[in-house]
Amino acid sequence: MQLILIVHLSIAMLASELSGVLPIGPAWGLAILGLAPALAVATGAWMNRAAQRGMDRQDQSGIERAFASSARIGACVALVMLVASGTELPVKVDGTLGHLATIVLFLGVAVSSTLAHHAMLYPIERRLREARLMRSLDSGAPVHPTPTRGAYLLARARASMVPLLAPILIMLALGEGARLVALRVAPGSADAIRVAGSAAGVLCLFVLFPLLVPFLLGLRRLEPGPIRSDLEEMAASAGVGVREIWVWPTDGLIANAAVVGMLPGLRCVMFSDGLLEGMSRRHIRAVMAHELGHVVRRHMLWLAVVLVALGLVVMAAVEPLASEVCERLAVGADGDAQRLIKRVVSISTDVSIFAIAITLFGYASRRFERQADTFAVQLMSRSAGRDDATSAAVDDMCEALRMIAYLNHVPVARGSWRHGSIAWRMRYLRLLDGAPLASMWIDRQIALICWGSAAIVAAAAALELNALEFMAP
Repeated sequence: MQLILIVHLSIAMLASELSGVLPIGPAWGLAILGLAPALAVATGAWMNRAAQRGMDRQDQSGIERAFASSARIGACVALVMLVASGTELPVKVDGTLGHLATIVLFLGVAVSSTLAHHAMLYPIERRLREARLMRSLDSGAPVHPTPTRGAYLLARARASMVPLLAPILIMLALGEGARLVALRVAPGSADAIRVAGSAAGVLCLFVLFPLLVPFLLGLRRLEPGPIRSDLEEMAASAGVGVREIWVWPTDGLIANAAVVGMLPGLRCVMFSDGLLEGMSRRHIRAVMAHELGHVVRRHMLWLAVVLVALGLVVMAAVEPLASEVCERLAVGADGDAQRLIKRVVSISTDVSIFAIAITLFGYASRRFERQADTFAVQLMSRSAGRDDATSAAVDDMCEALRMIAYLNHVPVARGSWRHGSIAWRMRYLRLLDGAPLASMWIDRQIALICWGSAAIVAAAAALELNALEFMAP
């Protein structure tokens, strides 16, 4: 879901640059863009019907396919957005309402399409809840009332979209606001001031986002009790400062956990109600150990460094090749043809850089997740007084992953861009049984990725400074 949202946002932000590639007017462009939610509704209705028939036959595979279809629908919506962005629609909106309005229009279509697809799948979720009702009553587990379709969509949006989109939209709004002010005060510096405004927004969000999350997601404090004591004890044993432990209310729809914030005084951990209610204490401890691994290994900071390094390397590899292709294609072409060739090559270059960098970033991110799983095994094994990975720690982490897949209706073999499949992670964890905790291969692999990326960023910065000194009078 995260990758699809990033692709949708990237297309929305690049729509103005792509505009005019296709000889299609703004009215037809708007009509094409409107196909996205219609496609999502039609496909969702078909998947719902197929899943309902499967449930009548006690076949659960249709349910898994229905919930997994969101990624495929997201890809189709991205394709529709890409075609619409090539029309004259973005230029028309830019000239009338401004660049931010274009981003909001295209992103709004993407979000509405995703929610429309979920709306069509709502009957499946309602039927699953009804089937689990008696089981929950027998086991004494909390029973959530079946949400209305609107409440279901709101919970989905808050769980899967708000954490990613809210910071980015705030950053864009601050940058655009700074540009509009600069156009009146210092027109010649508008673009530079917009970048500065966006950078200031990033810095503010970096510090303040842990304070915003409780309001954005409606979090509530985890009440004192055995589970909270377990989690606080684990944080202390890992040497991680945690300001608060939150419960993420999703009406039992989501089973997930996350660490928010890098500064110890602001950092918090949140667990969804679906995870806390659907997992045992020892498996919740395993999830907490995994989240603490992200903090101890400084994954948030290093992932940012890796992303910058990948962008630099891919640009250095692709841009010279693109320039050579552009020069060869432009030979013998007239002025209009040359301009078209340059624009097409420029757009193709940007898309290629994004696709390659994001693919490589996914590879690195999956290894970071593997290291967090490893840290969980290390922490739980050390808590048992061992210096090698215990079978109990490995089993707890594997079972926690399996339960997360089960509670979220995700097949264990289903891949994930950032996290990898549950089956892939469990196979790796089984190999750790009995391994010495002080010498894990994944730690060495991540160290190579991190310090290699840092060296690339440092070298690029040094070259840039040298070029600036050379250009100075």
